[in-house]
Amino acid sequence: MSYLLAKLFFSSVGRLDRKKAISVGESIGSLFWKLKYRRKVILKNLDIAFPEKDTEWKNRIGKLSLQNIGRTLAEFPKIPQYVKTGEINRIFTIEEGEELLYRAGGKILITAHIGNWEIGGAGLAGKVGNIVSLAYRIKNRKLNQLITDIRNSAGMKIIFHDQPLKDFITALKEQKIIVFLADQNALRHRGVFVEFFGLEASTVFFPAKLAVKYQVPVLFAYQYYDYDEQVYRAVVKEIQIPEGKTEKEKVKALVQRYTTEIEKAVRKHPDQYFWVHKRWKTRPEGQPEDLY
Repeated sequence: MSYLLAKLFFSSVGRLDRKKAISVGESIGSLFWKLKYRRKVILKNLDIAFPEKDTEWKNRIGKLSLQNIGRTLAEFPKIPQYVKTGEINRIFTIEEGEELLYRAGGKILITAHIGNWEIGGAGLAGKVGNIVSLAYRIKNRKLNQLITDIRNSAGMKIIFHDQPLKDFITALKEQKIIVFLADQNALRHRGVFVEFFGLEASTVFFPAKLAVKYQVPVLFAYQYYDYDEQVYRAVVKEIQIPEGKTEKEKVKALVQRYTTEIEKAVRKHPDQYFWVHKRWKTRPEGQPEDLY
């Protein structure tokens, strides 16, 4: 059923012109807010991240964040069309740090669920090439293939989380850029606790471990939606691998560095962040796991 619904939605929105598709997406987000979709989670996250803001501000940001998810959903099935017509190069630009992407050698690129991360991946693949992205398999095989095909249409290769380590190492040796979305709650065995908006958050350490072990350059990038121009503008910067006595210390310090960069980006564009996710769900040992 989920596959059929997704295919119907993708087909319907895909036939709309871009302006109409964006409008439909934002309307879907507004409807989700009206129906109180994950509103408690959104507001709890905003309470943690922005305790100094009032209720009116948090409600406004919460609604805008759902509209942003709606835009992302509505533009996702249009990616093959954007790539085929070359429109992707008009609606996605890199306003800072583009030269970092062209340096020789394999790289790890950390990003987050800000703006339209799918357009961001497609835009990078179109401009730079050699983009490989980590993704989690969806249990519904047909739905998983539908989504993967759209991503592949932009020139992105997907490495799934259950593939062997050698696939990641091979990609780096082939001078690929491996993209990791590193802003979601990590299960205890997959994460380390670092500060995110002043509260410890379990954060995926695999990309940091890969970078430290194989001495691979680390970049951070995000893109945001320009409401006036209806385009996405990306920022890219380099993150230095920290010094440390042990590999474990270096890994944790690097995780903190890219988490701090994510926080800075979210503070600039809180209306475009993925607040529906229970970011602080996993708690350090000894702390009750009932934050939400």
